[in-house]
Amino acid sequence: MNSKKKIVTLAGVSLVATAGVVASTNEVKADTTSDNVQTEVKSQTADQQAQAKVDQAQSNVNSASQATSAAQAQLDSANAANSAAQADVNSQQAIVNDAQAKVDAATSSVSTAQDAETKAQQNADQATSANIRKAQDAIANQEAQISKDTDAINNANKAVSDAQSTVDAAQKKVNDATTARDNQQKNVDATNDAVKNAQAILDNSDQAKKQAQDALNQANQKVADATTAVNNKQTDVNNAAEAKKNADEALKNANDAQTSAQKNKDAKQAVADDASAALADANAAVKDAQAKVDAINDKLASFNTITLPAGYKDDLIAYYNYFGNSNYNQDEANNLAQDLLKYRDQAMSQNKFKDNLSDDRVVDIDNLNSTDRAELSQFVASLINQVRTQMGTNLVISSPAADDYAEQVSQNYNKDNWNSADNGKHDQSALNNATDQLNISWNGENMGLDQSIFTTDYTVLTDGTKLPTGNKQTINDLKHLIYDDFISMMFDDADSAWGHATNFAGIDNFAAEKQAVGFSLDKFYNTHYDLVEANQKVEENSYTLPSINALTQKLADAKDDLSIKQTDQASKQKANDDAQNALSSANQVLVAAQNDVKDKTATAQNANDNLTAAQKALAALQNQLSADQSNQKQAKTTFDSFDADLATKQANLQKATDSLKAEQGRLAIAQADLDNANKALSNANNNLAQKKQVVENNKEALKADNDKLVQLQNNLSDLQNAPKLLATAKEQVATAQKALADAQEAYNVANDKLTSLKQTAAGTATNVSKAQQALAEAKNNEATAKEALNQAQQELVKLQQKEALAKQVAEEQAKLAAEKEAKDNGYHIENNQVVDAKGNSVNGWTVKGNQIVSPTNATVDSAVSETTNVNVDSKGQVQPQTSVTTNGVKTVAATESANPVSTTTVQTREQYKQQLKSNNQLPQTGNNDSAVLSLAGVALAAMLSLFGIKKREY
Repeated sequence: MNSKKKIVTLAGVSLVATAGVVASTNEVKADTTSDNVQTEVKSQTADQQAQAKVDQAQSNVNSASQATSAAQAQLDSANAANSAAQADVNSQQAIVNDAQAKVDAATSSVSTAQDAETKAQQNADQATSANIRKAQDAIANQEAQISKDTDAINNANKAVSDAQSTVDAAQKKVNDATTARDNQQKNVDATNDAVKNAQAILDNSDQAKKQAQDALNQANQKVADATTAVNNKQTDVNNAAEAKKNADEALKNANDAQTSAQKNKDAKQAVADDASAALADANAAVKDAQAKVDAINDKLASFNTITLPAGYKDDLIAYYNYFGNSNYNQDEANNLAQDLLKYRDQAMSQNKFKDNLSDDRVVDIDNLNSTDRAELSQFVASLINQVRTQMGTNLVISSPAADDYAEQVSQNYNKDNWNSADNGKHDQSALNNATDQLNISWNGENMGLDQSIFTTDYTVLTDGTKLPTGNKQTINDLKHLIYDDFISMMFDDADSAWGHATNFAGIDNFAAEKQAVGFSLDKFYNTHYDLVEANQKVEENSYTLPSINALTQKLADAKDDLSIKQTDQASKQKANDDAQNALSSANQVLVAAQNDVKDKTATAQNANDNLTAAQKALAALQNQLSADQSNQKQAKTTFDSFDADLATKQANLQKATDSLKAEQGRLAIAQADLDNANKALSNANNNLAQKKQVVENNKEALKADNDKLVQLQNNLSDLQNAPKLLATAKEQVATAQKALADAQEAYNVANDKLTSLKQTAAGTATNVSKAQQALAEAKNNEATAKEALNQAQQELVKLQQKEALAKQVAEEQAKLAAEKEAKDNGYHIENNQVVDAKGNSVNGWTVKGNQIVSPTNATVDSAVSETTNVNVDSKGQVQPQTSVTTNGVKTVAATESANPVSTTTVQTREQYKQQLKSNNQLPQTGNNDSAVLSLAGVALAAMLSLFGIKKREY
């Protein structure tokens, strides 16, 4: 409404302003000087108004400019704040990313630790004496297999050695055959040379004799060199033989040490196996004892108790006894009943139901079997006895007969279709009939009206627990329901005059000295707690009720047994650790001995190889010496043959020729022997390669069996140390979970801060957007203000131009009026005074130079009348002018005119007004002989055109 009023108000102001303009331009009078003065005053007022508008517009521009600057500053500030906020977000995002990475790493660590714990738990579960013995047997079997593998390798190595010997023998034959072939080739060559020499001798060539002498000299030198080489190599052979002897002795000693280390290791293994078996038995015993302790602790942790607040016992007894007071007063009884309610909150707080996972088995509450009903009845009896122990009253028992009675009561309720939740009463007929049917007297009945339980979406118990719908429930939930009933009946029973509490507490006068309790559910899901007299029938086969004191004693006994077994376990653990350490040391000694045997075997083999090589080299040198000696002998024979007679020389040539043929035959045989030897060597090498491959295969099998042995030994160690490994794994899980929780907490803190920073950044971004909009609006307002200023300035300039012209017209009119007055009255100068035609002094007129000055300060020539005329067309436009003088008065006429008004015609005042109306021009005072418009008419016409006057419309 206020907005609408403001709009109407603004609309009213606009109308008034418009009317003002119309009113001010509706009629213009210029007939008299007073009218001109009025117009000037109005123009000055308009000028002031226009200037005020300009000033206001300039003020608006200044304000708009300041607003723009302020908006820009606000935007700059908002941008800075937004940049800072976004930088904070980016920085925090990096922190969050790092925190997330740590969470991921911690999660992976938890998963790894949990996997290790699972394996450790599985290992602990398998750490039985039987499994440990089985693992030890597996190790023994594996060691036997390794022994077989070792024997196989030894046998294979022997086969390799035999094959190597065969190869060596074959190689020797090849070498010998090669040498024989080479030597035979030399024999052939020598024989061939002998033939050539015999021929040369026969020819008695001096050159041949000289060559024979040179050959003999060379042969003698070779024999000498070969002899030296053989002697030197024999020394090398002797040294290699000694080295082999020493290496064989060292190998023998290493084998003896290995045998001793193996025996020691086997002995330590037997001790370790016995210690391991003993530890396994001790571990199993500790595990069983710990399981018993844990089971009892679980029972204690889930054992539901009832604790009476201090003062409750006395107040409940006082309330009950007040009913026998001779001065009984109902109001006082009500007060006592209400007083008991003061214990309710404390009792509700300190008595909470404890869930038991072992009770999570599901039962059909519409068809509870005798075992389930017996368990629930015993639970009820346990709660009642805890209360009665604190109250100092007789305890109750639980028995099959009491259970049967409670079940019979429920069946009787069902038969009578009696829903106590609807009528709020007990069905005494059902109770009495059960007594008749079973010969069991009842003393009292408490009921929990829980008919809506399991039939609605869920039922909320007193402690806020929601039990699900349906007739399939767990024993744990049923016990929870019973506990909830019990707490309500004991501590929130004022509405029932604390009758339920006194029944359970055993202070009712109707309570028998011996009582039993039975529990049942009727078809309406109301709970029945029936207290009966414990006669002989009821007492028969009564149950042993769970007792927290008995459990506490059992726990103490179990802990003592656990302590004994843990002590024995510690002793067995130390014995096992000692035995395992001794076995480990023996294994290290055995491994060192085995490595020493390996090294010594390599050394012996190397010494043997060196001896063989030296022997081969010696044999080669000896063969070379033998060949050189043979060549020496032949060279001697050849040289001596030059001194024989012709017949002998001829015979020698023939003999040499025959010998060449024989040697060539032997060369063919030697080559054949060499070929056969090479073939045998190839076969021997192939056989050796096969035997070596067998060794490699056996070594691979040994390595695999050794790896398996290590695995079996590790498995045995894991079984023997299962408790330690499991404890360590649990600690690692706990550590990893704590690290994960810490990492998650750090991530949550960082992420919460990031969320806050993002919200801040979103706010700063919104501020930037708003600042941008505000700046755009400010700039728009500034532009609008500047445009308004420009328009106001233009309007002021126009107005100032109009006022200047109006002032000029007014001055000209005043001068014309003064001239007319002077002319009409014959004003002239006499004695430096202005006088009229009669010589009278004219008041207000003065003389300035040769001119007279009117009271309006218009200067007039003495006895001269001058009028300025202009020619105006039909549109009110001033035409170009020329000056003419008629009868001594200066006039101005248009040189050209499309629509001249007049040039020389003298008009009357009315004629001039009429003409001016037809041209939309204002009349001027006075007409001369020339029918032209005065400057006043032109100026006013121009002013009217600026105002934009048009025909009024109604």
